[in-house]
Amino acid sequence: MERGLNWSTLAYVVFVCLAAASSFFLALFAGRLAAAKNADLKTVESTSAEAVANAHAGAARANAQAEMAYKEKQRLEADMAHAQAHHEQLRRENLGLQLAVEKERIARLRLEERFGVRHIGAAQRHSIQSSLAGFKGQRVSIVILPGDAETAAFGEEIKSTLESAGVTVVAAQAFGQPEPGLTMEIGANRRQFATALAKALMNAGVCSGPISASEPDDADLLEIMVGPRP
Repeated sequence: MERGLNWSTLAYVVFVCLAAASSFFLALFAGRLAAAKNADLKTVESTSAEAVANAHAGAARANAQAEMAYKEKQRLEADMAHAQAHHEQLRRENLGLQLAVEKERIARLRLEERFGVRHIGAAQRHSIQSSLAGFKGQRVSIVILPGDAETAAFGEEIKSTLESAGVTVVAAQAFGQPEPGLTMEIGANRRQFATALAKALMNAGVCSGPISASEPDDADLLEIMVGPRP
């Protein structure tokens, strides 16, 4: 009987020891599991905090870039406005210069007509030729005041210029004393070409003002009279 009691006691002791060991290992495992969870949680929290920080930093950079882009846009708009204002100023100055040049040209022509030798330059010849390009074959008479070298030379220049434009020019005899400058006699049937001819001479600067004209009885007559300097 004592031997059975000893085995029972021994078995009980072994069981208690095993239970204690199991509890120890279970507690150890639970502690390690909790530590691992805490470590994972800290890692997740750290990663989340870093992501949030990176997001804030990215947003700050984006805001800074947007601010720089807005300032650049304002600068470009200001530069464009300045360029437009400068262009408008140059345009006004150029227009004023053109007006001044035109006034000087008219004044020079008037002085040349009054005091100098009248002359048709190459540019003037080209202008007249271009203006009369559609009137080739037209006929016009020219009357040149005799006895005045300057008038004769100027009249010959007009004649040769019109001929180079394809106009048939016939010299006519002068009767009486021609008026100063250029005058025209325009028949009723020659008004269209006469208008183009007078405009071509004025635009080229051959004369500084409108050409005086009268209407003869001959409806087909178109005559230019070259008189002395005004």
